[in-house]
Amino acid sequence: MSIIQVLTSADARLGEVQKLLAHIKKLEDMAEKEKDPVSAENATILRGLFFVHLYGAFENSIALSVQVLLQEITKVGVSYSHFEHLLHAVALDPDFRSVADAGWQSKWLKRRELLQKQLSHTSCALNDTLFHDQIENVWYATLSNIFEYLCIPVPAVPDNRMRGYIDEIVNNRNAVAHGRLSPQTVGRLTTSAELAKRLDAITEVINHVVTSFDSYLTNREFVAIPHRPHYVSPTAVDPA
Repeated sequence: MSIIQVLTSADARLGEVQKLLAHIKKLEDMAEKEKDPVSAENATILRGLFFVHLYGAFENSIALSVQVLLQEITKVGVSYSHFEHLLHAVALDPDFRSVADAGWQSKWLKRRELLQKQLSHTSCALNDTLFHDQIENVWYATLSNIFEYLCIPVPAVPDNRMRGYIDEIVNNRNAVAHGRLSPQTVGRLTTSAELAKRLDAITEVINHVVTSFDSYLTNREFVAIPHRPHYVSPTAVDPA
């Protein structure tokens, strides 16, 4: 799977969320026209559950995007010494762990091995599950940190207002999924029109993340600038 192909999976998930939203709107209309309290209550409950559904689509899309990106970077075959300097925090993750776990008898040896590997011409194979523990709750800060750790030179969201949407969705999803609040309680605080805005925002964020990852991969921005000519992407556009 390529980075761009992640959008196909994301679109399928978001399409399911859109169908739920259409059903909620139908129940709201029915409740208003027919003065039906059952439809009104069902709509309220589903508005609360909507956050769980939308967050699931969001987390799955971000997790898949990150995993595929790490797999694609590995395929490029970059040597450790050719990575962008700060990206060694990612590329040398197993070695940093080894240093942290080393006892007093081996800590100096492990430190030397890490520094030697940083300068080596061996091709790096990244662990594609490296960020899985962080992506269990994709707050705005989580997404922003991943962009920073990977040295991706663009903001994590296309518009600053989407920061609040992301955190609101995660917070409501957690409140419902972990039982702090009932779906009905959360659903009373919003409308289908407001939910549509959240769905649009998450769709934009996912598209932004995927296209940013694709550009980062195509332009080899994970490689130090002096070494990028050695790793030119077959899909890169010749600036001339």
